[in-house]
Amino acid sequence: MTEEQRAVVESDDPVLKVNAVAGSGKTTTLLEFAGHHPESRILYLVYNRAVADEVRREAHAKSLGNLTATTIHGLAYRHADGRRFELENELNEWRILDHYVPAQDQGTDQAMVYAWLLKDLLNYYLNSEVTRLDTDLLACYEAATAPGDRIRSLLARRGDETVGLVREILSDMKNRQAPAVHDFYLKLFQFAKVRLPYDVILVDEAQDTSGVMLSIVRRQEHARRIFVGDSYQQIYAFRHAVNSLDRVEGKSLRLSQTFRFGNGLARHISQRVNEAYELLGEKPEFRMKGIDLDTRFGKRAYQDRYPLAVIARSNVSLFDAVLERLYDGAKSMHFEGGYSGYAFMNIRVASLLYLREGKRDKIKDPLIKKFHAFDEVKRFAEDTQNQGLKVMIDLVSRYGAKLYDFDRLIKARLADKKRAELIFTTTHKAKGQEYDFVEMVGDDFVTRSDLAKILNSDKDGVNPVKLKEEINVYYVAATRGKKSIRLAAF
Repeated sequence: MTEEQRAVVESDDPVLKVNAVAGSGKTTTLLEFAGHHPESRILYLVYNRAVADEVRREAHAKSLGNLTATTIHGLAYRHADGRRFELENELNEWRILDHYVPAQDQGTDQAMVYAWLLKDLLNYYLNSEVTRLDTDLLACYEAATAPGDRIRSLLARRGDETVGLVREILSDMKNRQAPAVHDFYLKLFQFAKVRLPYDVILVDEAQDTSGVMLSIVRRQEHARRIFVGDSYQQIYAFRHAVNSLDRVEGKSLRLSQTFRFGNGLARHISQRVNEAYELLGEKPEFRMKGIDLDTRFGKRAYQDRYPLAVIARSNVSLFDAVLERLYDGAKSMHFEGGYSGYAFMNIRVASLLYLREGKRDKIKDPLIKKFHAFDEVKRFAEDTQNQGLKVMIDLVSRYGAKLYDFDRLIKARLADKKRAELIFTTTHKAKGQEYDFVEMVGDDFVTRSDLAKILNSDKDGVNPVKLKEEINVYYVAATRGKKSIRLAAF
């Protein structure tokens, strides 16, 4: 172990915050901590089930019987008895529209916007530290999401009514009159104030925890709590995530050594990230050192080495990169997290195509059926800042019915990750991954010049949180390569 890792492993602080750079061996360090404290019952909270499974395998291999690894949802499901509810993965706007949007709005262009607001406000409440359902919830929501003018106007005019409808939806979930989302039993777990039977709680990915998760962990004052993450990898604020490393009081340590790539690339990325944060008026604090390895970047990056991971900021730019490789003769492709997760072609995209072509009788997606014209959907996506829908609209506007052919050609080349010549991914899906050879899609990431222009503009409402997240998105993508990376301009 490095001296930094040893300081974490041997720490006895009641609350410890560890800022760990990409590739710094967080999991290894936390498993070493568990081995160093065999007498302690340790809970290891991770971001998703796949990571929990991996931690369990490694803990078993090291005979760490004192460590339990789970997701926060897995923990809540057991303690709040999630099995008693009919569960669905996400709320659907059309169900909210049909059952909760007031009668006077039905049939108007405002109906879908109101349905979306109810969904987003409900998701925010379930994921936040907020417990009360009153106008304070609206103030917290606006501060966290910076909504557009139409949503802000709705909240100002009909705030009390909106909170009342959110309360009604939650009541129907609780009484099993409507399906509940998984975040619902997580919120119940927050209210239950359970004292967890552990001596130490390790929180992984602490820079992107939900407020409700932070509230639950904070309450476990009988246990030592260790928050491990990377403030510069905070890229899920749009999902109402918060940076626990900034929100809790405790001793701070660093893991500044990356074991993923060479020191030349580490210094280059450190300099660029600090320069970008300086533009935002923040003192340069990012430090990262690499290993003794010649990771090639810039003009020295390898050309045509495979398997090659292609990383984009947006789904649309990734699709363009896929088409470029497709017509260059790519033989096998893999999409990180699964091809279906990129929404290049699905029922909603097909329904948007039919709506654009005026073939309403062929539309199968319940949400798109609610609109009478393609322009209405575009306005709805703008009013609600619905990025997922915007991507689909952009694809349909650019490529039209050609999307069917592209989808067929891509599916014919899909392969397992280990056998694929090309691995395509967005930055968000690449988080936690590493690849030998990487290419970042050019002109798809915010540059320091872009940041300077935004900050020097006369536009109102410049959001520093969103600008930080754009810097962090670049950092996450730039730290995925081990042997070679073709960096995007920054």
